[in-house]
Amino acid sequence: MFWKGSLFTKEGFINTCIDLENCKFVTNDKEEDGIIVPLFRNCHTHLGDTGARESLPTGLSLAELVGPNGWKHKWLENNNIENSILQGLKEATYSGIGLVMDFREGGKEGLNAFKMHDYLGTSILFGRPLKDEALPGTHAGISSLKDVGDLAFELSSQARARKGLIGIHHSENEHENIDALIELNPDFAVHLCHATDEDLSALKKANISVVVCPRSNGYFGNKPPLEKMIDLGLDLGFGTDNGMVCSVNMLDEIRFIRENYPSISSHKILEIACFGLDDMLNKDVTSRYFNPKLSGWALLSREAEDNYESIFSPETKVLGVRWRN
Repeated sequence: MFWKGSLFTKEGFINTCIDLENCKFVTNDKEEDGIIVPLFRNCHTHLGDTGARESLPTGLSLAELVGPNGWKHKWLENNNIENSILQGLKEATYSGIGLVMDFREGGKEGLNAFKMHDYLGTSILFGRPLKDEALPGTHAGISSLKDVGDLAFELSSQARARKGLIGIHHSENEHENIDALIELNPDFAVHLCHATDEDLSALKKANISVVVCPRSNGYFGNKPPLEKMIDLGLDLGFGTDNGMVCSVNMLDEIRFIRENYPSISSHKILEIACFGLDDMLNKDVTSRYFNPKLSGWALLSREAEDNYESIFSPETKVLGVRWRN
């Protein structure tokens, strides 16, 4: 079986044909099947609360909904997390997402609730301990320095000893001190909605990557300074955050970004969605966690003559996914 069409690359689109049996690029005179893109990367999710989407209350603040004692955590305690994660993974699979970086609540049991599912893509799970327990798993997913204080340094130390990644929420709903974050030196920080230009420059100098989740941030009245992040050349990724607030579908995310950041080119938005966090994921040049050359592709329906207009069209559908990893 073959897919033929315009393939998105970092340099733009090229016309090609892929032999799906061996994943080689070949010459074939068949008609176009659609537009081909590398599998999307969702660089920040909380899939455990996907099942809460139907019962999500309105009018709650960020702290009331997802804070340490918020509504979400009460929901997690009283519902089947395995089924909720499965719902999120199905969305990820059917929407062509090849990488999921999930912040897991609930200690070791929270990690196991994800691992019990056979996700075809690559998943990087960021553990969060219960109370005073040690870090579960390899990677650390820290809520924020404001929430956990000095415990963040202990969790980071444990993750580094296991050669894991460290991610942390920062300046999501209000400005937080950047010096403490630089001292922690995580691999990436999430949100940065209230970061100053000086904060972003400090992150760039410290080689700390950034993940933004504009739809989720917008839900709470926040907006990350994505234009400035791009101007500074930060290593960026897109995420969808809480499954109860936003779909896991990266096509939904990039359409929102294009509408709300009109000065950013469609190419740049799509580049981040497909190749996000390249610098972080390949720091040792051997791609310990994810090899972008082996990610696979998604076949999208053609809805417009222009490739970008077609991909960003609300009518665009994922017609097929070819996994490679």
